[in-house]
Amino acid sequence: MLITERTSPEMYLVLQSQKILIKQAIELSKQRGNPDYKETTARPSMIKSFMDSPALPESEKTPSRIKAEAQITIGAGTLTTTHALKAATYHMLVNPDVHSQLMTELEDRIRDSNKPPILMDLEQMPYLQAIMHETLHIFYGVSHRLQSNFPNRTPQYKHIAIPPGTPISMSQLHIHDNERYFPDPYKNNPGRWQGPNPRYKYLVPFGKGSRMCVGMGLAKAELLATLANMFCRFGREMELFERERESDIDTVYDAFNPMPCREKIGLMVVFKQGRGLDDE
Repeated sequence: MLITERTSPEMYLVLQSQKILIKQAIELSKQRGNPDYKETTARPSMIKSFMDSPALPESEKTPSRIKAEAQITIGAGTLTTTHALKAATYHMLVNPDVHSQLMTELEDRIRDSNKPPILMDLEQMPYLQAIMHETLHIFYGVSHRLQSNFPNRTPQYKHIAIPPGTPISMSQLHIHDNERYFPDPYKNNPGRWQGPNPRYKYLVPFGKGSRMCVGMGLAKAELLATLANMFCRFGREMELFERERESDIDTVYDAFNPMPCREKIGLMVVFKQGRGLDDE
């Protein structure tokens, strides 16, 4: 573990989180069935919810399986959304016209910046919705090829018959960056989602079909709520600090999640003294 900490700090953090999760899973596994047992958290934890779930067979409720489920849930529910929010923040601040339209809508719809708006109200804001969709278009969610397999039938693609059992995969980048579906695909253009025929059919950051991401609704709610609250309170005070899209924001390599240049530290923002900071 010491070698990993020195050579790969990121992997060390992953391994440390695994140790914490397996410890919690073992503790809860031992305490199951004890009517006097109470968790130390105010609300049931994610691991306890997995342990108590009637949808999961008892044979699957081993500490190692529960640990794996918890780790996947944390990773899928944090990395993707935070990277998308980083990309959205950059594009809002680097584009004055987009930033101005967003601020106008937020300040018109949200009268008290210290009172978080409810999700239903955010979903009625057309430009905020357009920004969310454009963020999901420019930022891919998952850059890795997610495979499908059809062991019992022969998929057909145009005139090609694909043998049963053949892994089939495609990266989201090949759709989102395709000019046939999204003209000028690399340009941040929320307006493309406000026209008469927005291309929702080709927006696939959550996948499609029966295996699409089950957290789509939560992810969209997080994007809307975070962008609305952050820009409503600090949108007039934030400025980019010496960032370049090609190295700090855009996808450079695939680590399942799309990642920027390794040699860069990513998005940095400075805050000017203003109303939002004075309210803190």
